[in-house]
Amino acid sequence: MDEHRYATLEGAGSLRRIALENELGAPVDTVWNAITDVELVKQWWPDWQPGGTIEKREGGRIILGDGSWIDGTIKVWSPPHILEFTWHEHLQSPDAVDWFEPKTRSLLRIDLVSTGDSTTLLNLVQFQPADSAVGGTAGWHHFAGERLKSLLEDGRVIDRPDRFAELKLLYAHGPER
Repeated sequence: MDEHRYATLEGAGSLRRIALENELGAPVDTVWNAITDVELVKQWWPDWQPGGTIEKREGGRIILGDGSWIDGTIKVWSPPHILEFTWHEHLQSPDAVDWFEPKTRSLLRIDLVSTGDSTTLLNLVQFQPADSAVGGTAGWHHFAGERLKSLLEDGRVIDRPDRFAELKLLYAHGPER
């Protein structure tokens, strides 16, 4: 299988849009479970802490990590293809559009499309503050790109503590796409 593509970082001003498209060697139902089953998510999600939860329904609560990373609401729950949820990413920007609720700081949408024996994962994070967008892009590349991919294709996650720092430097200088 081809190496996954880099994430993209777009926008100007105080907010950025991060996108990741990655082809994963697993059926769509398997990928859906890996992004919605807490026991599987905690294998590839960074800094998982007890208390993480995913209420599997629209309007359900989602808490990943220790709750400081993502503590949001599921906006779209359409198994096994679309998961969209909010998180509180400390967005304090006057450029935030007014259709965001006051406590909603960012939006993540994951679309899964079956492509035969593999699945394409499209991961969009909108309105990431510019000062944290490089780190956010490196994080999605590493965690939703590499770690999730290795869990699905190899059955285990290879932990490389230095990888996030490597990717952060790469995105700070603009990876070739």
